[in-house]
Amino acid sequence: MPDALLVGNNLAVLVAAAELGAVGREVVLVTDGRPAGGHFRGLRLDGADFDIGMVLLESAAAPEETADLSNYRPRMRYDWTRFGALVDRWLDGQVDQVRTPTPEVLVDGRRWPDHLIANRLDLLAAGGFPAPPPLPRDDARHAAAKVTSGAYDTLTYQAAADLNHGTGIQRQLIDPFAEKLLGPAYDGLAARYHRAGWLPLYWPETLTAAIEGRPTHLAEYPFWTTGTGFVGELVRSLEQRIADLPTVRVCGAAVDSMAPAAGGWEVRTAEGAWSHARPVLGVGHERAQALLGLPGRERAPGASVVAVCCLVRAAAMGAPIGCLSVVDREFITYRVTDQDALAGRDPEWHRVVIEAGPAAADRLRDGEDVPAALVSELCRLLALPEGVAHDGPSPDVRVVRTLSAPGAVLAPTAGSLAADAAANQALVEACPAAELTGALLGGGATSMNDQVVQGLAVAQRLA
Repeated sequence: MPDALLVGNNLAVLVAAAELGAVGREVVLVTDGRPAGGHFRGLRLDGADFDIGMVLLESAAAPEETADLSNYRPRMRYDWTRFGALVDRWLDGQVDQVRTPTPEVLVDGRRWPDHLIANRLDLLAAGGFPAPPPLPRDDARHAAAKVTSGAYDTLTYQAAADLNHGTGIQRQLIDPFAEKLLGPAYDGLAARYHRAGWLPLYWPETLTAAIEGRPTHLAEYPFWTTGTGFVGELVRSLEQRIADLPTVRVCGAAVDSMAPAAGGWEVRTAEGAWSHARPVLGVGHERAQALLGLPGRERAPGASVVAVCCLVRAAAMGAPIGCLSVVDREFITYRVTDQDALAGRDPEWHRVVIEAGPAAADRLRDGEDVPAALVSELCRLLALPEGVAHDGPSPDVRVVRTLSAPGAVLAPTAGSLAADAAANQALVEACPAAELTGALLGGGATSMNDQVVQGLAVAQRLA
């Protein structure tokens, strides 16, 4: 019996395998026939490494690290931030990090520092926006209470945003982006999980101060990438670390069965069978339910994504950008990410990903040439030579691959969160000894930093 049996391919089990192997524990990692790292792995296309859309590293380091990993609370949104110093140190040991330029947004045809994910409110200070209506700080619906208030167990994002932002700001600066990204799923998005759609929820006092030109005391939220501009490098680094560890065995075969056995649970694959008293699960809900013979659960509504991975000639870009969120409704594109610009690199050809939402996915399914339409928009957004995307393939843009992912962006609702909790309880009852990670802990526990914390916590417990 190994010291640790890890089943799945998410980032958390990779972190745990590397950390346990580093201290000499005998580890078996069964990836269940899936590429290790999941979404964070990225893709290698035509010799270039692409992240799948905007994938950035975050930091929320506290001055002193006082949190105990055993007290990580995955159902408390943003709980990973208590372990920010630990996550930062761990990431520093894996990849070289580079601070990215401030993301930007396109509003009414003009670029501004980003107010959606970076907390920059310069746009409001430019004038013309109505202040949000007053909302007392002791009101349970105030954004200050979004993590702890019971009101946020049922409040939708749209309702909370209207209360805290006012309809004027919300309708002009946020709703158009949200509707493009999430489509019909936007209607029920749970307020506490607004970051699932990269949407802000500011205090009304903060917005009023910005409108009036007063200090907001709100710092820009910083982002990092790797020195290569490819965040998937983190997964590759972990895979190499694991490959170099003599006490870690990686089995890439699919799991045939997982069942109780003497002294624990037995996992069988075509490559072998292993038993452990406390297996660690890093698979998705549907896969876990299938392996344990459990009924399915209500899945959170999801928004389909179309991502066009391109190589763009650097010299042709009249208005280059690292990361641009497109609020303007005239575009079906909702975001453009240039991995090389984010890392401060300037090769001849930049890796650029164009992202669009459910409307683009519907058009693609109906047989429309959506990649050409998105490249046409890219030419406008980056000020590439006029007309090239309309008259045929652009000599300055090479489309490497178009990806379509149905339901890829989950938009948790009050109902789906309750279903998550019930499914989690059913998993615990079916396999009480298992260590759960990633999506098995709920929709709010799947971010990169959450999974790093989970992997480190698992390694600490099993070491």
